[in-house]
Amino acid sequence: MVDSIAQKHVKTEENTRCKFCIDIKEATHNHQSPYFVSFKNEVPHLILNAGLFGVGLVIQKTNKAAPFTIEELGMLNRNSINKFDRGATYNNSEIATSVSDLLFNASMVLPSLVFLSNKHTRKDMLSLFVLGTEAFLISGGLNLNAKHIFNRTRPYTYNPSFPFETRTNSSSRLSFFSGHTSQTATATFFIAKVISDYHPNLKKGIRIGMWSTAVVLPALTGFLRVKSGRHYNSDVIAGFAIGAAVGWLVPHLNKKKKESKLSIRPYSYNSASGLTIILKN
Repeated sequence: MVDSIAQKHVKTEENTRCKFCIDIKEATHNHQSPYFVSFKNEVPHLILNAGLFGVGLVIQKTNKAAPFTIEELGMLNRNSINKFDRGATYNNSEIATSVSDLLFNASMVLPSLVFLSNKHTRKDMLSLFVLGTEAFLISGGLNLNAKHIFNRTRPYTYNPSFPFETRTNSSSRLSFFSGHTSQTATATFFIAKVISDYHPNLKKGIRIGMWSTAVVLPALTGFLRVKSGRHYNSDVIAGFAIGAAVGWLVPHLNKKKKESKLSIRPYSYNSASGLTIILKN
């Protein structure tokens, strides 16, 4: 009888301990999506963002800035470039070009790979795909518009080590801002923000590592774009800032609002009136 009671006590204690472990484990992530995504709300956003990209295509078609001719190349002077950016006009690296292209292409599929590999984000892939599409449309639309509005001459145009075919191609005036850097930053910051929202209690080391990666990948892409002679320092800094802002803001603006724990309501009863203050646990 005593043994039976003891065993029952042990089982109860084990169940309590297991339940405690489960509760702690489950507290590390949100069971429900932290975002509010509905067809009714998102269609206007997607149309607006697609419109932004469409405006960029229209500006591209109507852009009257023609590529440089060989004669015009001879009149270019790299000393007209500000000192902060001038060094890029001496750079020429095909390896840097190839690696930056690789990082850019990888960033386009990286969000899907990360979210599919996580069981908590996998079930919400459709809504995350919608948010991701919005982010990339905004980032890409801003980049397309900026390139054809500013018509900034690329660094390699000033560099005689590049062939004439490259220096006079159709993208020789599309330096500002770096699309490779902005889109890579959009992808990495979008991933880091989403994972942080799904797992608000991530361990400090994991959180630091994740956000550090989100910063390093687009920064490396930007460095390689300058090293390749495709962009100036200011091009990649602007691209990084815009891409990171878009990647973070799109999920943040779609995040569900937390219910306030404090409620203040007026009341009136007979001849008495005042305020009712309710504080929820």
